[in-house]
Amino acid sequence: MIIRNILNTCIAATLLIASSCTREPIPPPEPKIDYLTIEKLRAMHDQGIATVDTNIYIQGIVTLTPELGNIPAFVAYIQDSTAGICLTVTGNNTFSRDSEVKILCRGVSFTEYNGLLQFGDINIAEQVSVVSLTPAALHPETVTISEILTGAYQARYVRLENVQFDEPGTYSGENILTDCVNELEVYTRSDANFSSDALPAGNGYINGVVSEFNGRQLLLRDETENSMTGDRCGGAGTIYLMQDFTTLVKYADVSTLAGWKTYPQAGTKTWYGNEVSTRKWVQATAYNSGQASVITWMTAPVIDLTTATSPYLQFESANGYDNGATLKLFVSTSYDGSATPWNAAWTEITFSMPASSVSGYSQFVNSGQIDLSSYKGGQLWIAWVYDGGTDRTTTWEVDNVLVAEK
Repeated sequence: MIIRNILNTCIAATLLIASSCTREPIPPPEPKIDYLTIEKLRAMHDQGIATVDTNIYIQGIVTLTPELGNIPAFVAYIQDSTAGICLTVTGNNTFSRDSEVKILCRGVSFTEYNGLLQFGDINIAEQVSVVSLTPAALHPETVTISEILTGAYQARYVRLENVQFDEPGTYSGENILTDCVNELEVYTRSDANFSSDALPAGNGYINGVVSEFNGRQLLLRDETENSMTGDRCGGAGTIYLMQDFTTLVKYADVSTLAGWKTYPQAGTKTWYGNEVSTRKWVQATAYNSGQASVITWMTAPVIDLTTATSPYLQFESANGYDNGATLKLFVSTSYDGSATPWNAAWTEITFSMPASSVSGYSQFVNSGQIDLSSYKGGQLWIAWVYDGGTDRTTTWEVDNVLVAEK
């Protein structure tokens, strides 16, 4: 009996060992990864944490990418319902604007750059997964300039209403947005594909992402996220004339624009439209004219300054392959709109001009605010006069003409 029990035990043990050898190994459990809101992620930095050392992830909508050139190639912005944060990327930045993504955060560090909290460097291939390329649209939060200035909305996608740009010009560089009480810088990189477009001239709303560079600033996602056509706030800013030449067909005579005229005083050349990429302007040149003297006038529509107080003129100019042809600015209160403007009495006005460019084209340069206060109370004519010829063939360009109240 004892021998039989021992034998049965040996057989059972043998079967157990055999069974164990044929089973697949059990993999270790997947590490648990906890979800964290972006607000709580930012709080980790506030608590003195420099690098995330736990298994957490954030999830949100990508609000701004380098796709249109308005931020560097290694940067993106993301937000959820609680907050936003600026991301830095190592390697190829393939974030897509308005997509929803999940980011694994372990090993990622916080840095501050001129006041902007950045989280990176993110390796998209290893740490990012796309939740949806077409999630529900993210609507900007309506805030005021004063609320942005508190610093509470850094990296958030926002809308500002009842605002206007302080001065005319293009998007490129630093521009001041105001509600006629507070001011906020709107910064656009020259690499942005809309940097040379003219700023909207009226009052209304504009969307953007709040950022920081030694002070609060707004970064635009593109040039379409605004509607600023209403009456401007405050007594200043009344616009008497504005022309950015965006409706002028390339190579078409400027006289195709309502009220604008061009007349050749010598030779046959006139002022006409030109464009490169998305920017349009008007220009005059004696190049390839074969004419010893080329003098051509461009006059703006007559301007009514009857009720003006402190009017000014502002425009941009550039030159190309400069070899001596000149651009001059004149104003007149006695010109009658005839086809021979040179027979009227004109006063020459100086303005800030671009540096001479002899082997290419200069950048457009702002003329500065040219005071027209001495001409208030009546009508005013403005003219640009090109003077060149076969031995002086410089091309001169004019853009973004504005006559307004200070």
